[in-house]
Amino acid sequence: MTRVCIATNADGLAPHTFNQQAADGARTAGAQVQVIASHNASDYLANVQRCIANHADLVVAVSPDMATAVGSAAKLHPGQRFALVDAMPVDDSGQSLDLDNVTDLLFKAQEPGYLVGALAGLLEKNKVGSASHNVLGILGSNHGPAVDAYIAGYIGGAKSVDPGLTWKITYSDSQDTAFCKQLGITQISAGADILFEVTGRCASGYIDAAYDALAYAIGSDNDEAYLSPAVITSALKRVDRAVAITVQRLRGGQFKGGQQVFSTQDDATGFSGPSSVVPQDIINQVLDIRAKIRSGAITPPDTIPPGI
Repeated sequence: MTRVCIATNADGLAPHTFNQQAADGARTAGAQVQVIASHNASDYLANVQRCIANHADLVVAVSPDMATAVGSAAKLHPGQRFALVDAMPVDDSGQSLDLDNVTDLLFKAQEPGYLVGALAGLLEKNKVGSASHNVLGILGSNHGPAVDAYIAGYIGGAKSVDPGLTWKITYSDSQDTAFCKQLGITQISAGADILFEVTGRCASGYIDAAYDALAYAIGSDNDEAYLSPAVITSALKRVDRAVAITVQRLRGGQFKGGQQVFSTQDDATGFSGPSSVVPQDIINQVLDIRAKIRSGAITPPDTIPPGI
């Protein structure tokens, strides 16, 4: 049996995290799974080393938070195989490393972004519920490839169904939920009906702003409906699918180092089941768009258009 050891980031094994998804995916693929939970960043390298000492066939680490720890451990242990979720390994100076024994599990974030963008655009176009001003709000962490791809896809998907939309976009690396809530309030005051968060650890504050104003929110990465009734859908990276596929490849002797990009074709990106706010005919249209992305008939943009 394939032995997989998951070294979590500081989120631990809390529900609705990539750590939990990674464990679920490895088990789905039939692996024997050990989880070593981290509580803070100082645990990361030690916990990766513990996984190695336990003779795991594959060590899985989660998020850019752990990129340095994986880079260090992978160089010290060239015979050990690693999977790094949603990131690439880096050295101590932050330079990316391309290592034969590390597979980087990356996602075409523009695909789920496009899907939830189309959903938001269709709500605005059809004036569904609170979607009445034709204005969409976005809060992103300061520019990074994954954030930009999400937002580029979101804007592309929304504009494809409602070209007349206007945008309120804010970038912040704050982890202060009260501050992020205020950013959402400001966007809603300027007419935004739907708030799309690509923010990480202050998402709940931004989403609270939507809830308080009877506006709508869209999550990213995981299904964030548990945070608030305001969340009408979420753009998903299916870490469970990516890890399951990686375990299967390892078992079949097809482990590959470097960037492995997962997409709708792998059923590894998508959107969560929308809330009752979203009419079935709009859901059907978004499902049709997903099928066109999967077939290659639609290619979501990964670059934010100038002037937005």
